[in-house]
Amino acid sequence: MATRFQDTFISREHRFSLGIDHRTDRYYLSTPVSGVNRAMEWEAYFTITEGQFQVFHANPACADAFTEDCRMGRNEHLLVHPS
Repeated sequence: MATRFQDTFISREHRFSLGIDHRTDRYYLSTPVSGVNRAMEWEAYFTITEGQFQVFHANPACADAFTEDCRMGRNEHLLVHPS
């Protein structure tokens, strides 16, 4: 069975990875997120455009605001659900 999410770029400094969702053939950014009390952290995947993928790959610092919005729950509409 093939892996659904394939990371193609990892930025440890900025705490995110970029890749392709093989189920939908769309690009994603994944980053650790935590619950309200921050007692638990998990990896969440957010859909991004090809343009965002290219920009974030070329200059990872450009993803900082987007990644922070993801971590703070402001990009829930882009969240990839595992179903």
